[in-house]
Amino acid sequence: MAPQPVTVADYRAQFRAQQAAEERVEGEASPAVCVGGKRLPQDGSIRLSDLDIDLKAPAMYCCPEEYLACSTEAELKRKPPPQLGLEKYLTLWILLAVALGIAVGQFEGVRRALHALKLGNTNLLTACGMIVMLLPPFAAVKYDEFFAALRRIPKRIAVGSVVVNWAIGPFLMLFIGLATLNQHPDLLQGVIYIGAARCIAMVLVWTAIAGGDQFLCVSLVLLNSVITVVTYAPMVTLLGLVASALEVEMRGDVGFFTVLQSVLIYLGIPLLLGILMWSVGRSRPCYRSWFLPRFAPCGLLALLWTVVMMFAEMGKPLLSGQVGIISIFWVCVPLLSYFLLMFFVSWAISRYILNGSLPESITFAFTAASNNFELALAACTAIFGTSSNQAVATLLGPLLEIPVMLALVKVAQCLAREPKSGSGQNRSEDSV
Repeated sequence: MAPQPVTVADYRAQFRAQQAAEERVEGEASPAVCVGGKRLPQDGSIRLSDLDIDLKAPAMYCCPEEYLACSTEAELKRKPPPQLGLEKYLTLWILLAVALGIAVGQFEGVRRALHALKLGNTNLLTACGMIVMLLPPFAAVKYDEFFAALRRIPKRIAVGSVVVNWAIGPFLMLFIGLATLNQHPDLLQGVIYIGAARCIAMVLVWTAIAGGDQFLCVSLVLLNSVITVVTYAPMVTLLGLVASALEVEMRGDVGFFTVLQSVLIYLGIPLLLGILMWSVGRSRPCYRSWFLPRFAPCGLLALLWTVVMMFAEMGKPLLSGQVGIISIFWVCVPLLSYFLLMFFVSWAISRYILNGSLPESITFAFTAASNNFELALAACTAIFGTSSNQAVATLLGPLLEIPVMLALVKVAQCLAREPKSGSGQNRSEDSV
């Protein structure tokens, strides 16, 4: 009798030997083995006892072109707690980047160099930073598992997320902005661009710390990212038309195709590069275990680079009074109101209308309350210019988001201690 396998490598070797002995495989065996519909991870050193997998379930080969026939990769029963790196002090880093940018922008030689590198409204150095800061999330997506992941999202949660993120969130931001920024149409326009840009990868950090459903979070981020590629330009255009219909004087030369061009450049290029990186690295175990963790900080470093370049260009007008600093901070009012309203309203919708479990409701609330400030910043900078109030308004988003989301993590942990009563604990993944 063969000894019990201890590691993934042991199990894989034993399974292949068994298949070869029974002459069930013709030609070269696939590198992928599925057990009970879950694909064994590529890292052979992982202990089987640490995986959330039923070893008594039937095993089968899963060819690369048939990955979607399997479920997702088997996950660890106990995941290591998420470690906050650069993002923990992102607010402080952004403030330091602002100060550095203003200081550098006082030198005439620097201003001339930045002006020489300008193409339209955007400095090329800023444009490179805005493309790189969106690249890590797209490089980390498992594109071969995308449709399988979508199929596993409970239908009621998937539909609810789309409705909350695209029918409620952008319009809530618009109307809060109209109530607080109707005398500042340029800042309102920046807020509109934030409201239309839905959640992206950093929400995974908040969800993990708060004890949410991580698989659901990844799936919802993927779903909303795909929708963003298609609907961001139409949504921004629609929100602008609604604001104009309510007699708010906004910049009128920003049409649908202007926004679409910006989206294709600053969302399309990172997406294509991310797919290219994934297609090259997907077959290499070190891609996820070694490369992606070291590449991830590049997104936040690129954000800081973009901030430095922005404020180097606008440092002179900022200190001379051409840009109203006090007016810009009015943006904090609608952003704070939006974060809090979206979080608690989404929690209530998931918990009491969609019958979501506690982990599902945590994930649902954070994915609804988070926004892709990087996309909004890229679009506003490309369309209105680096030193525009619209671009600066979008920059206040990440300044506020980090401390607010950390506070909401504590709130979510308190909400998760509610008594285990009601039907929310017994969810049915197939219910609508």
